[in-house]
Amino acid sequence: MKGSAALGAVHEGPSAPGVSGFQDPATDFSDGLKVLLAYHERFLVEGQRLVTFAVTLAQQGLDEAGAAEALRLAEYFKNAMPLHHRDEERALFPRIVNRSFLIDGMIERLALDHDEIEASWGELAPLLRHPVEIANPKRLSQVAHPFEKLMREHIVRENEDFFPKLEALLASDRRRDIGLDMARLRGRQWLTKNITSRP
Repeated sequence: MKGSAALGAVHEGPSAPGVSGFQDPATDFSDGLKVLLAYHERFLVEGQRLVTFAVTLAQQGLDEAGAAEALRLAEYFKNAMPLHHRDEERALFPRIVNRSFLIDGMIERLALDHDEIEASWGELAPLLRHPVEIANPKRLSQVAHPFEKLMREHIVRENEDFFPKLEALLASDRRRDIGLDMARLRGRQWLTKNITSRP
């Protein structure tokens, strides 16, 4: 997704949790903003684990536990990142676009962030998926740190600048509707379990 195509092309990914053992951090879709925040919290944790893994690998080399951690990180980001970006691009952005020049500018910036993060992931993913083939541990560090930095700065931008404006802009029923759209993106079983049971 590039520039002005922010609301056209979308990032594809798994349609439901449980794909290849992945567990969706979102468990309650009654408020779409809370779904996004749940992802942000987990991304920050996993980003730190990625950096720790890269440092440990460079210092101590790869052992069985390290190989397992690399594969776990690869599986997590492979599934979580497309789901999260799709939540924003399909469920959130279309509901707030054209509200103001400021909001539209923020959407454009965040969409560009998604592209940058995914490009960085494209360099990192092959290393994590095949940890025994990492001939130069410094190479992993060289790509892991920029990926974590891009992701962390994007989250800070959303949490501190973007979401406060959305909280003021979106009433509870609109946030619920956004959550409903996110549930639909994950499949009918999520819609039934998490949305239709509300009062």
